[in-house]
Amino acid sequence: MKWTDVMNHLYKQIQYQIPKLNRVEKNVLDYCLSASTIVSEMTATQLAGQTFTSQATVSRMAKKLGFAGFQEFKFALKSQHTVTKIDTPSSSNQPLALVQLIQQMVDDFTQSMQGIDLKRIQAATELLLKAKRIEFFALGQSMPVALSASRKLRFLGKPVGAATDWDELFAVSNHLTSSDLAIFISLSGETIGMLDYADRLQSRQVPIIAFTGTQGSSLTERATLSFAAESSTMYTQDIDLSPRIPLAGILDVLMIQFAYQLQFEKNSHSDS
Repeated sequence: MKWTDVMNHLYKQIQYQIPKLNRVEKNVLDYCLSASTIVSEMTATQLAGQTFTSQATVSRMAKKLGFAGFQEFKFALKSQHTVTKIDTPSSSNQPLALVQLIQQMVDDFTQSMQGIDLKRIQAATELLLKAKRIEFFALGQSMPVALSASRKLRFLGKPVGAATDWDELFAVSNHLTSSDLAIFISLSGETIGMLDYADRLQSRQVPIIAFTGTQGSSLTERATLSFAAESSTMYTQDIDLSPRIPLAGILDVLMIQFAYQLQFEKNSHSDS
C-alpha cells in the first residue's frame, strides 16, 4: 500500500496501528486518506457502499486504528483539513508518477501469476467440466471480466450466463442447483449483496469459485475454491480505477486449462 508522504498528526497517530489491518481494511483506509474531504462527510453505510465492503469492516478498521468507532475516526480525519493539503502531481513529476504506476501494475500481475496454485486450477477445471450450467456473479468494474470469461465458455460449448444487475443475480441465486456452478468476481470480496447471493447458493449446495483481490475475505470463506490476485486499490476522488488485470489473468489461465482439458477428453474418446 502506498501512503502519501504527509506526516500530519493523524498519520502519526495511526501509523503504528496500520499493520493490524487486513488487506480489505487497508483498502478502506487507502480510500479514506485519498478522498478525506468526501469521507469526512460520509456515514459508515455510505463509506461501506463506496468501497464495496460492509459497515462491520468500516467499524473494525476504525477500532483497530485506535478509535472508539467510525465517528471518532471521521472527526480526526476532518480535523486535518485545516492543516493538511495533499498536492496533486505537477507536470514536472507526472512522468515519474506514471513510471511508478506502470511498475506497480506489472508487479501486481507478476505476483498474481506466480502465486497461482496449479492444484486449485485443476480442481476448478474439474468443477467447470462437471457443471451443467455456469453462472457468473459480478458487478461494477468487475463485470467486463465476467463477460469476457462467459463468452469464452460459451464458445467452448458450456451453457453459461452473466447477469448484469442485482435483480437478475438475485433470481439466478435462487434457481441454481448443486449440479451447476457459480463463479464470483469481486475485488474486495466484501460486497454485501454478493455475500447474500453466496449464502443463498451455499444453502442450495451450489459449488462456488471466487476470484478476489484479497486473501481471507468474507467471500472466500463461502467459496468451494478461491483465487486471490495482487491488485492495488486506486481511487481518483470517489471513482474506483483499481485495475482488474490480475483477476482477469488468473481467470484466463483457468479458461485456457479448461479448453485444453476439453480437447484432451475429446481426443481420448475418439481414440477409444
